[in-house]
Amino acid sequence: MDGDQIAQRALDLVATPSVTGNEQAAIDIVAEWLEPVADEMDAWITPMAELAADPAYPGTEIERKTVPVVAARITGDRPGPTLVLTGHVDTVPIGDTQRWSRNPLGEIEDGILYGRGAADMKAGLVAAVEAFTLLAAERDFAGELRLVAVPGEEDGGTGTLAAVRRGWTGDYVIIAEPTSAAGALQIVVAHGGALTFSIGVEGRSAHAATRRLGESALDHFWTVHQALRRLETELNESEADPTMAALDLPYPTTVGIVRGGVWASNVMEQLTAEIRVGVTVHETIAQAEERFERALREAVSGDPWFDAHPLRIERTGAAFGSSRIDPAHPLVTTLRAAAADVTGATPPTIGVPYGCDMALWIREGKAATIVFGPGDVRHAHAVDERVSLQQAAAVGRVLADAARRILH
Repeated sequence: MDGDQIAQRALDLVATPSVTGNEQAAIDIVAEWLEPVADEMDAWITPMAELAADPAYPGTEIERKTVPVVAARITGDRPGPTLVLTGHVDTVPIGDTQRWSRNPLGEIEDGILYGRGAADMKAGLVAAVEAFTLLAAERDFAGELRLVAVPGEEDGGTGTLAAVRRGWTGDYVIIAEPTSAAGALQIVVAHGGALTFSIGVEGRSAHAATRRLGESALDHFWTVHQALRRLETELNESEADPTMAALDLPYPTTVGIVRGGVWASNVMEQLTAEIRVGVTVHETIAQAEERFERALREAVSGDPWFDAHPLRIERTGAAFGSSRIDPAHPLVTTLRAAAADVTGATPPTIGVPYGCDMALWIREGKAATIVFGPGDVRHAHAVDERVSLQQAAAVGRVLADAARRILH
């Protein structure tokens, strides 16, 4: 496997801005890499309206009209299963460039690639492309190997849904998202999900000099906030899955935005809070939505103000499902064995508190799915986002070896 090519391709992909909603240029680059080696390449654009009508539509955080995807396949010399290597090209925005000490559009120093999307997850996608390319040259395998590059992961997973609906799923899926910690590779076998809600709290306006004649929405929101904390504690303490229970806080509840009031000399007459809540590995998105709304209304029931002025609770934005796979599943054990042989270290299996496309591949694609890739999620979305190119090359070698074992 060509480490220099991995470094150059990862740098080229990071240098191509692809914030969620504007991924076509990055998809085109991946298509250029795949076209010479694939038996078949499929590059298409799905109208957003088509996905929005799908029962599994995850929602989005941004407005977009189309979803561009590229997929490719190579076929072995005998019948066998289908393995999909996949990753997303979209990134979150760079933010304030003055806060970066390196070029946010790509810079390599001492074997580290810096830039937006370096860890999440352009280096991982390149590693998957290199494994795909290597097996295309060998051809000594059974079944079919597929490479799927998608947009829209950062705001729900519309790209993966488009790929699944077009038939680009398989028996097994490996997502090359960042899963390392302290320089050591790990395999994600379970992850929580997340939903966003808008919560509206009513108050009653009055002149600030006569504030006792009013009802501050902010004061009443404090009751809601305390309820949210209690519900978060109860949800996390009830987790029985050992992989998720091992996390400090597998299902966090976060109040991200609070807006309210119209004038400094007025008692706040209304307040809106935008919050994120967890989806457990035991429930669907619909079940999590029903569970949260019911629990929050019950938590404030009996409060005189909320009995007379009910909370407004509305689900908004994207929905990230949760999922898990048995750590003893052959896909997991095969990848662990390949990693041990290639790197000399057996990666542990872990759970993570954030959502990713794994849920869609499992729930809609009906594929056994795991997450394994270069980079530490603590560097994702951050200033000076970075990834070790040596680790990216190691992941490419592991993916290639694992593919040989699965497609034997």
